[in-house]
Amino acid sequence: VTGDNCKSTEYSKMKSMLLDLQNQKYITQENENPNGDDISRKKLLVDQMFKYFDADSNGLVDINELTQVIKQEELGKDLLDCTLYDLLKYDDFNDDKHLALEEFYRAFQIVEGSYNTCSLTTLQGKLENLFA
Repeated sequence: VTGDNCKSTEYSKMKSMLLDLQNQKYITQENENPNGDDISRKKLLVDQMFKYFDADSNGLVDINELTQVIKQEELGKDLLDCTLYDLLKYDDFNDDKHLALEEFYRAFQIVEGSYNTCSLTTLQGKLENLFA
C-alpha cells in the first residue's frame, strides 16, 4: 500500500502540506487567525486533523479511515511520492496498525525533542525500561 519512493524529505513535505490544508480549513471555518505562538497553533491544527481523520472517534486512526480521507480530500494525485498510508508506515511506533493521538503528535513533531533522530530500537528499549 505504501510506496517505496517515499523518502524522508518527501514525507516531511507531505506532512507540511497536510498542515497547510488543515490551516486553510481552520481559517475558513473560524474566519480568524488566532493569536498565539506557532507551537500551540500547530498543536491545535494537529488535534483538528486527528479528529477529522478519526471518523469513528475511537481515538485511533486506521487504514480505512486514511482511505476515507484520501477519497474525501482527493489526496491521491498531488502528494508527491508519499501517501497518507506512509503515516502508518513511519509513525505507528507500536506497530498496532493504528495511529493514536500521541503518534500523530510525534509525526508532526508536537512532542518535545526530535524522535526522528533516535532509532526505533532505542525507543523500544526506553519503553521496555519504563514498564520493567
